[in-house]
Amino acid sequence: MENSIEKSVRDLHDSFSNNEFEKTLGMAADDVVVEAYAFGATLRGKAEFNQFMQGFKMAFPDMRLRHDSFVFNGNKVAVEFTATGTHTGELHTPAGVVPPTGKSVSLAVAEFQTWENGKLKSIHNYQDSGALMRQLGLLN
Repeated sequence: MENSIEKSVRDLHDSFSNNEFEKTLGMAADDVVVEAYAFGATLRGKAEFNQFMQGFKMAFPDMRLRHDSFVFNGNKVAVEFTATGTHTGELHTPAGVVPPTGKSVSLAVAEFQTWENGKLKSIHNYQDSGALMRQLGLLN
C-alpha cells in the first residue's frame, strides 16, 4: 500500500519528468534545501531548487525518472531511481560546460528526502557522476 510520502515522491518526480516545474515547485517548502553532492553545492529556496532541476532539463530535455526502491522512516524517505535521457543541451558542471554529445545516458541516483506538512523540506542528492561522464565519452 502506498503511503502519502511515497505518493508525494512519485508525484514530485513525475512532474519533473513531465516538465511540470510549477507543480514540482509547489510541492516544495519555501525554504527547501538541496544538498547536491556531485556538484559540491548547497541550494537554498525554491529559486535555487528550480535552477537545479532546470540544469538537468536543459542538458537532457527528455530526462525521465524511474523509481527503483523506497525506504521510509517517519517523514523521511530514501529513494533510489534511474534517470534516463539524451544529452542534447549544454551540461553545466563544476569543471565547466560540457557541450551536447547526443548520447543517451542512464544515471543512478539516490535521494534522502525530508517532508514536513506535505511539503518537501530537504533533499540529499547522490549521483553516479563518474558513470555519467563515461557515458558521455568524457572518461575512460
